[in-house]
Amino acid sequence: MKLQNFKNYQNIHIWTGILSGLLLYICFASSAFTMFKAPLNTWALHNTNTMPAIAEHQYDQLIQKILIAHPEASGELTLFLPSSIPQHAPAQWVIEDQETHNKTFWHASLDENGELISRSIALSDIGDFFDHLHRTAGIPGGDDHDAVGTFVMGIVCVLYFVAIISGLIIFLPTWTKDLFALRKDKKAKRFWVDFHNILGISALPFHIIIAITTFVFAYHDILYGGIQSLVYQDKPMFNRPVAMDIDRSIEHLVPVDVLKQKITETEPDFALAELRYTGLGTPRARLIIGGELTGEIIRGPYYAFWVTDPYTASAGYTAMLPSVSGVAGKVVNSFFTLHFGGFGGSFIHWVYFALGLSGALLFLTGNIIWVESRRKKSTPSTPIKQKTSVRILSRLTVGVCLGTLFGIGLSLIAAKLASAAQSDIQFYQHLGYYGGFISAIIYCFLIAPFRAAIHGLYLLSLIAVSVVAMTCFYWNSSVSHTIDISVIFLATLLAFVFWLLARRLTKRSPDIPQDGVWL
Repeated sequence: MKLQNFKNYQNIHIWTGILSGLLLYICFASSAFTMFKAPLNTWALHNTNTMPAIAEHQYDQLIQKILIAHPEASGELTLFLPSSIPQHAPAQWVIEDQETHNKTFWHASLDENGELISRSIALSDIGDFFDHLHRTAGIPGGDDHDAVGTFVMGIVCVLYFVAIISGLIIFLPTWTKDLFALRKDKKAKRFWVDFHNILGISALPFHIIIAITTFVFAYHDILYGGIQSLVYQDKPMFNRPVAMDIDRSIEHLVPVDVLKQKITETEPDFALAELRYTGLGTPRARLIIGGELTGEIIRGPYYAFWVTDPYTASAGYTAMLPSVSGVAGKVVNSFFTLHFGGFGGSFIHWVYFALGLSGALLFLTGNIIWVESRRKKSTPSTPIKQKTSVRILSRLTVGVCLGTLFGIGLSLIAAKLASAAQSDIQFYQHLGYYGGFISAIIYCFLIAPFRAAIHGLYLLSLIAVSVVAMTCFYWNSSVSHTIDISVIFLATLLAFVFWLLARRLTKRSPDIPQDGVWL
C-alpha cells in the first residue's frame, strides 16, 4: 500500500473512532449488563413485592377476574406463566397518566380460595434501564420509541462501521507480524496499539454485526418507509389478518391450553412463557405470545414470538416464528438474534457479556492511543505546554469510562434499596447513574486523570463490594437465591479486578510523565 493511502485510511480510522468512541464505550459497557436484563430485574425484587404463583390452569380464571375488576387493564395486560422471568406476579398491567406520563404498575394473582388479589407495586426495571442506556448512550430526550439517543447512535454506528473497515485496511499489510502481538518492552504507545489490535481483530465479526444491526434498529421506521414507497407503493408491506366481526367479550378469549395447542402445531418445541394482550374488547385486539425455542434463530434475547387474535387464535403474524418465517423473516430475525445474543442460551449470553466489556476496552484504548500520539514530551528543565484538545480528551476519556461504571454500580444499589423501601425507584435509579457519571467527569477535570483513575478504581471496587454486602443483607427477602449467588460471584470478581488495576496504576505512577496530560 502506498504511504499516502495508508495515512489517509489511518486518519479516517482515527477521527471516526475519536468522534464515536466515548458514546460507544457507554453503550458497550451497559450492553454487557443488558445481557442479564431479566435476572437483574429479578435480583432487584424483594419477596414482599411479589404475588403468589398460580397453576397454569388458573390463568384463564385470573384474566377473567382482572378484566371484570379492572377494566382499564384491557389496554395492555401481560400474563407471566410459571416458566417466565421474572416471577414477581402472574399478571401485570400499566396505567399511564396522560398528562405527566407517569406509570403505575398493577399486579394480580389468585389467593388460595381462588379470589382475585391485586395491588399497585413499585418495581425496579434496572435491567430495562441498562438496555435504555445501551440504546441511547444515556442521551436524554424523546420517548422510548423515538429516543433522541437512538437516532444519535444510528449516526455514531455509521462512523463505527467506517472505523472498523479503515482499521482493518491499515492492519492487513502487517497482520502476520502484528496478529495477537503484545509488545511490552517498547514504547507505551506500541503496547496500547497492540492491545487495541487484539481487541478489535479477535471480535471483528461481532463488531461488524453490531454496527450494521444498530443502524437498522435506529432507523427501521425510515427504512421501512423507504421500502414501502419504492417497492410496495400502494400495497401493504405486511399482510395483517382482517379483523373478524365476532363477539369480543371477556368470556370469548381463547383459553391458554388452546393457545398452547395452536402454537405447538406450528412450532412443536415452543414453550409458552409470556402472554401480552393489547386492545381487548376492540377490533384491533392483539395477543403477542413469547416462549422459549432453544437452538433457533429467534426475535428476542430470550423468547421467540407469535402474534395472533386473542379471540380466534388464527394464524396471525407468523414471520417471527423460525419454521414459517420464510427467507425475508429469517433475515430480519437474524438481525435481532445476532444483536441480542438470542441463540445458544446462557453460554452465549456470557460470551456477549465478555464481548461487551472487550468492546468498551477497544474504545478506551483507541482514545489512549490518540492522546499518546499527540502528547508532547517534556522534561523538568524544558516544560512544554500540551494542546488543549489532548488535555481535554485525556480527562474526558477517564471521566466517561469511570463515570459509566460508577453509574451502573450506583443505579444497581439504588434499585435494590428503593425497591425495599417502595420509594420512587425510577428517580433513584436515574439519580444513581447520572449522579455517578457526572461526578466522575467533574472529578477528572479537578485533579490529574491518572490520579482520578486510581481513586476511581478503588471506589469501583468498594461499590462492587457494596453490591455483594447488600445482596447478602437482603438474602432472606430474595426472590431467587440462584441469581443472588451469580451476582455475588460477578461483583466479587469485578471488585478484585478493580482493586488489582488500582494497585497496578499506583505502582506505575512514578513512571508516568508529569507533563499535564495524565499527571
